[in-house]
Amino acid sequence: MDHPLVFVVAPAACLPEAEATWEDLALAQSQGPGGAFALRIFTAGTTATDDLADLPWSGDSPSRRCICDAVVPQFDPRSNAIGVYQSGADPNQFHCLDRFELSEASNETCWFYPTHDGTFLSWERALTIGLEPGMVPAEAQHQLPSSYERSQLTLLWSLLADDVSLTCVGLTYGGQRIEWPQVHRHPEPMATWSLFTVDTQGEVTLTINGSQTVFQPAA
Repeated sequence: MDHPLVFVVAPAACLPEAEATWEDLALAQSQGPGGAFALRIFTAGTTATDDLADLPWSGDSPSRRCICDAVVPQFDPRSNAIGVYQSGADPNQFHCLDRFELSEASNETCWFYPTHDGTFLSWERALTIGLEPGMVPAEAQHQLPSSYERSQLTLLWSLLADDVSLTCVGLTYGGQRIEWPQVHRHPEPMATWSLFTVDTQGEVTLTINGSQTVFQPAA
């Protein structure tokens, strides 16, 4: 592919229909997902439910092994659409290749964390974010189809930590993850620590042992 594809997730009315500049695409993306959550998962070790209230708002836990550290934008396929754009001879002019409701994209389940049995700690904090238009990383561009194909665009869904329902954790194109750089990120002044157990051989595969909301210390 001579020129990388650029992806914009926003309400359908915000997506440019034909020609657009990078500024147009960035403006459209700014109307898209504005919420996200930060998630960290740790091995629990000897942590007990009574310990949760003493864990830090910041999500630091140096005495425990971190097995996941992610920020998941709330793409919300039910209320957003996606636009696919490509530049030509003028690198600041982009042509719209496709626009459609995000809910119409293919779906794929991916197994996030944890991927094995045991007892774990999760830390989750809500964020407000701003995103730039998305692209497949440069090092993966050579693995993409030579021309755009809608069927290659996929929503990824996963069970995260102690969740019992699937969450949309991102999008891929041609099997490669699309990355949306963050313009800004502001955390909410509270976070939730949870202690949970995964036992895939048991009658109950997920047991939530306890949860505790902790607050940002006063300045």
